Amino acid sequence: MEAWKRNLYSLWTTEFLAVLGVAFVLPFLPFFIRELGVSDPEDVERWSGFIYAAPFLATTISGPVWGWLGDRYGRRLMLLRALLGFAVVSFLMAFAQSPHQLFLLRLIQGAISGFVSATLAIVSTTTPRERMGYAMGVLQTSLTAGTICGPLIGGFLADQLGYRNMFFLTAGLGCLATILVIFLVREDERVGEPGKSPGLISNYRFVFTSPTLLLIIATGLIVQLAIMAVQPILSLFVETLWPAVGHLATVAGGVFAVTGFSSLIVAPFWGKRGDRSGYRQILFITLLGAGITFAPQGLVNGVDQLLFLRFLQGLFLGGILPALYTLTTLNTPEERCGGVLGITRSGLLLGNAVGPIAGGIVAASFGMRPLFFCTGALLIGTAVAARRMIPGAAR
Repeated sequence: MEAWKRNLYSLWTTEFLAVLGVAFVLPFLPFFIRELGVSDPEDVERWSGFIYAAPFLATTISGPVWGWLGDRYGRRLMLLRALLGFAVVSFLMAFAQSPHQLFLLRLIQGAISGFVSATLAIVSTTTPRERMGYAMGVLQTSLTAGTICGPLIGGFLADQLGYRNMFFLTAGLGCLATILVIFLVREDERVGEPGKSPGLISNYRFVFTSPTLLLIIATGLIVQLAIMAVQPILSLFVETLWPAVGHLATVAGGVFAVTGFSSLIVAPFWGKRGDRSGYRQILFITLLGAGITFAPQGLVNGVDQLLFLRFLQGLFLGGILPALYTLTTLNTPEERCGGVLGITRSGLLLGNAVGPIAGGIVAASFGMRPLFFCTGALLIGTAVAARRMIPGAAR
């Protein structure tokens, strides 16, 4: 097998295992917070938002630093550091005795991990240019597959093994991913050459002087904020709809996973449509559809209805991020593409961090159902604004 293919398939497995571990905790995180002594429902919602958001907030700040160090000392080394750090901190979470400790550990985990960016960097520098699209497409499926399988498996196992044991299992997945990288992944031993590409400050200056890129990044930030706002309280919302006492984490895991499943199915369709009609149009359609299917979730009175609406929502969510990344690439010179895409990803991560915090506060103040109406309206408004403000030349 060619070296770049071995790298690609090894990194696919590595990323899948790591994302699987990250997604394991999503269905039962609010319930674990209760186990840590938080009994007031509003406090559970607030803590869920802060604890869920912590890794994203830390990664937004630390990500550019790790990327710079990877250019200097090797991206494989940064990937090993990220995976091992993820495993160690996951292990420590099993011993958390308060929500403050859990929040701090998840903050540390986000600050020292960042395996997705490291994996993308290795693939982009070891794959032949003529096969780059294929490689990136294959790698992207590992994220979606991990996001789908993680909540389903994690919710089921949490009901069987208990919440604390799930952190040990997550740590084990991180260690297994680290071993795979050690034995199977190889990288050219060349050190980055700063003079051959624009610097970090130059890329930021380019982005902040481009109205089109600023609009694209702002759109991505708002989209992620809206989508992630409901994540920390989704399991609690499922609890209000599920009459049975048992298997609550399993059911919550299914509600999390169904959106990713439908996104995975439809992503190739949106890609082909974007090539024909332009990604600006696809961005408008998918944002509008996501908002329209989001708002009614606040009216459901059964888990079956929620599953159906979240499946429909995933059919539209599957086209949003590819459209944003493609629009960014179309409006960026080739020599700046990697750096500008990194800044775009930081905007998305900021939305990932702010969304759960805002959602937890809104849910605690006004209730869980109004949160679905607010996020649906926000996505619809963003769709209209993006269509009017992103130039037609941006496609």
